[in-house]
Amino acid sequence: MATGLLASTTLAGCNSTVQRTAPQIVAVPVKDTPPADLLVCPTPAPAFPTNVAATIPAAVRTPLRGLALNYRDLFDRNRRLVNWIAPGTCPVPAAAPKE
Repeated sequence: MATGLLASTTLAGCNSTVQRTAPQIVAVPVKDTPPADLLVCPTPAPAFPTNVAATIPAAVRTPLRGLALNYRDLFDRNRRLVNWIAPGTCPVPAAAPKE
């Protein structure tokens, strides 16, 4: 008798009384393209001249190098973002010659 009582309790717990419905779809309007001023290709800053030399102390050279690398990364990210939104807007720069 104890086995029958246990089985009836277990089977009753397996019965699903929850009504399952499809989830609601929530649509949020998204503006497809950003303003035109954000879709302008960045213009690169002029490079340092290659026909002159200067001695820069390490305390200045290290942060200057960090700034230059950061500028390069931001410039590239901005160019890629513009090309992702409006393909072909910004030309892909040629690879730098290896020395």
